[in-house]
This record gives sequence, structure tokens and C-alpha cells, in this order.
Amino acid sequence: MKSPQPGRAVVEVFSASFRHHVRLLIAWGLELAIDSIRQTDKEEDITGFLSDAMNKILDTYREPWCKHYDVHNEHPISSRERAGNSRREIDLLIKFVTHRYKPEYVFEAKPLNYPKLYQRENNYINKDALQRFIRGEYAEFTARYPEVGMLGYVLSDTPEQWCKRLKLAIDNDPDLYLIPPQIDIVTVSNFPYEWMSEHQRESSARPIKIYHLLLNCR
Repeated sequence: MKSPQPGRAVVEVFSASFRHHVRLLIAWGLELAIDSIRQTDKEEDITGFLSDAMNKILDTYREPWCKHYDVHNEHPISSRERAGNSRREIDLLIKFVTHRYKPEYVFEAKPLNYPKLYQRENNYINKDALQRFIRGEYAEFTARYPEVGMLGYVLSDTPEQWCKRLKLAIDNDPDLYLIPPQIDIVTVSNFPYEWMSEHQRESSARPIKIYHLLLNCR
């Protein structure tokens, strides 16, 4: 079965304002949830605290545009291989609910803790992380959208150090089908070490852009 390709209208709703609002929601959520986040190193707990905080912000309508967004944690998605209880779950999904095409921003999240070998670079780029957007269910689900996101929960060292480590790991992994170069981007000042990498996908002729956000959770 041929995967859906994003039409011009779908691509256009990934506008600068949509991208900007998504980053602001994450930044505000981090500020509200940081005390709880610092008490754990588990991705599921951190993403849960972050998601709950973002929904509280949306409920208070901090800005007029907040009423147009929904945030979902552990959101199940169907695919050709999985349905029902066997569906994979997206770590964090932010949806613009009033637009005709209902654009969604999909995030995979991983903790980054250098003293723990299993939370180093490979934890961020392996088949259960960044590679999900290149092959498998995530790639199939996001084929209609031109960009997705990776969240790195920085639990040791600094975002600057992790930015350098992860870029190098992405450059050196042939399984990521990187289209160089990786590009530094600052969408909001809260995330000065955001960058974008572009990759070929197995399920779509269209490459995907992955935006990387490092959240300082120390």
C-alpha cells in the first residue's frame, strides 16, 4: 500500500507560527514541571509531567492561541502491522485542532544521562528512538507531514555538550540516511541549541526534517 504524501495545503500549515507555538508550549511546560522532573530519570515520567503541565497551561488560555491546541501523551497510532492493543504509542503529540487539516507535531523523547551507558547517544538515535521516524510505524504515520521532533531530556552535563555529541552520532550513523548538513536553528530563545537534520525515509519518497530540542532537566 502506498503511503500518503503530504499535499501542499498540509505542508503549508506547518507554518512558522505553528512551529513557534509548539516550542513555547514545551518551554512553558518545562518551567511548570521542572521540580517534578528533577526527581526522576525515566522518560515516561518526565514526558508525563511535561504533558500534564502543558495541558494546565492550555486550560488557562495563557495566550489566545492556546485554545486551538491539544496535547497528548503516549498517544496510540495504528499501522499496517499493528492495531488495537498492539499499537505503538507516540511519546508526545501536539495538535492544532481548529485547522481543516489538523496538523500534528509528533515528538519522540529520550533521557540523556552520560553516567548511565544506556542513556547516552545510542539511546537517542537507535531503532526505538530517532530511527522510528525513518522506518516503521512512526515513518508511516508521519509520511503526510514534512517535519517531526526529538526531545532530549538533559539529565547530566550541558545542552551544549549533548548537542555536539548527538550531531556527531547522527553524522556517523549510516542507518539514519542523513542528508547533510545538520543546521542550527533558534525558534525560541528557551532552546538555544535546537537544530534540524533531514533524512530519507523507507516509507516515503519525501525526506523528513527532524527538529531536535534539548530540555535542561538538571
